Amino acid sequence: MPILKPISGHGSTAGIRRYLEKKNRALARDFFNLSWDERKDIDTPEDKKEFVLWDVEMDATRAEFGHDEPWHGMRARTFKHFVLSPDPDDAIGLAELRELSSAWALRFFPDNQIAIVYHDDNARGIPHAHIVVNSTNLLTGNRMHTEHPEDLNRALQDMARERGLSGLSNQRKPSEGKADAAEKNKVNAPRTRRNVYLGRQEREIAKAGGYTWVGDIRARVALAKTMATNEAEFFAILDALDVHVADNSSKARRDDWIFSLADWPSKKVSGERLGYTYGKQMLQRRFDRSGAYRPTEKSIDEIKKRAESAIELNDLEDLSKLSAALETCAKFDVESLEEFDARLATLSRRGQIGSEGAQRLMQAKEYMTEHRLMPQQVRYEQRQQELVDRRRSRTNQNEQRSLAARQREQQRRRSER
Repeated sequence: MPILKPISGHGSTAGIRRYLEKKNRALARDFFNLSWDERKDIDTPEDKKEFVLWDVEMDATRAEFGHDEPWHGMRARTFKHFVLSPDPDDAIGLAELRELSSAWALRFFPDNQIAIVYHDDNARGIPHAHIVVNSTNLLTGNRMHTEHPEDLNRALQDMARERGLSGLSNQRKPSEGKADAAEKNKVNAPRTRRNVYLGRQEREIAKAGGYTWVGDIRARVALAKTMATNEAEFFAILDALDVHVADNSSKARRDDWIFSLADWPSKKVSGERLGYTYGKQMLQRRFDRSGAYRPTEKSIDEIKKRAESAIELNDLEDLSKLSAALETCAKFDVESLEEFDARLATLSRRGQIGSEGAQRLMQAKEYMTEHRLMPQQVRYEQRQQELVDRRRSRTNQNEQRSLAARQREQQRRRSER
């Protein structure tokens, strides 16, 4: 479940801004009701946000309304600082975190000035959001007041679950005995929590530059999961990439999918054996999330063609490069060649241009550019319309899973012929 930590601020917001933006550690910024507003300034380059003096604007607003003065003899609360930390098990990306954080902030503070700064400076590199809300309500002219503070966290849990993320249920459930709960957790624990899991044999073969069928399947599944928005699409793409999918045994320790090569059905592997994010549960969470990364429709068409061509030509080296490039795009939320430059510029300012992430970005940009798999830039209005059209075209989850089940049955029958 996501964790929400509220902190009351007193005095100027200059200090909190210095803390959040020092050493170029800000991954991204979102602003609302300031001189920059995400809902209006859609064509302005992202890097221009560095020059938004949001602390000066907030301080000036409060001074104009007299909200720096004590209230009923108590020191004025001039702003609220909320730290929104997603559940590490959700493996949430920056784009999804930005959507969730912005939606939550606007739900409760639609008429206040808001600055959101994103970091990943923790031990596991998990992105989290710092949400700073100025105390002045621009519509009413009143100071910030939250009638029921507990609603802030309750709503966040609900919003997380609506997006397919883990969230604390707001319904009380009968408690389990400690022994029962421990046994249940032991049985249901995933085999690994690594996003990509390579066994010893696969590591040795890959190190020697040899072919591994497990790596081949992983590359194809990685492409499918990044391009699909639901289970039916996922299975359709895998079918085009000559990968069959089946449910594992009901006696298995965890519910999972089994992936196999259509032309080599004896080579099969469970999703979680490929890595935690390849397991059935994590994939279904991804498909349930409305803000999960996905390239533009035109890019997807070109990527599919290249993947199918690589498989047809048995060019597994190119297939692996394509898969790695797309995974990098998903990790850094890149949808155009222009955004590669923006991400690299950010890493450069942070003194991380020699990092592994920067190297991956440069390799992905080179590959995507060479094969013309991404547009130079993506206009905001065009992208928003794509997302709206995609939501409208989505059937409900039960229908999707019924269709996916029929697709798996058709695959099984074809393999038996």
